[in-house]
Amino acid sequence: MRLINELSGKGCRPYPLDRERRRKVLIALAERDLNTITLAKNLKLSKSLISMVINGRRLSPNTEQRIADFLRKPVDDLFPRRTPEEIGKMRKKEASLRTQLMQRAQKGEAA
Repeated sequence: MRLINELSGKGCRPYPLDRERRRKVLIALAERDLNTITLAKNLKLSKSLISMVINGRRLSPNTEQRIADFLRKPVDDLFPRRTPEEIGKMRKKEASLRTQLMQRAQKGEAA
């Protein structure tokens, strides 16, 4: 099965938030007493690009490798590859959470 990271990306964006990926990178940063701003400065990349890559919103093998090298971790440990099915499940979960937030906001307005 082809992995989502190997696909051309047509029709796949925007990618859903990848909580596992984000958690792994933030733990690796905390172990080195760093944050995303410091990481961005050290890699000479924008904070927004770093954030999108860490959160899985943008897939960039080159940037993922640079982050992993900087943190001295294997790239596959920090940035697990996702199948189209996994991406679909993450999209559904994200949509469900968005719906719940909208419902809560509407209840708040009615009160």
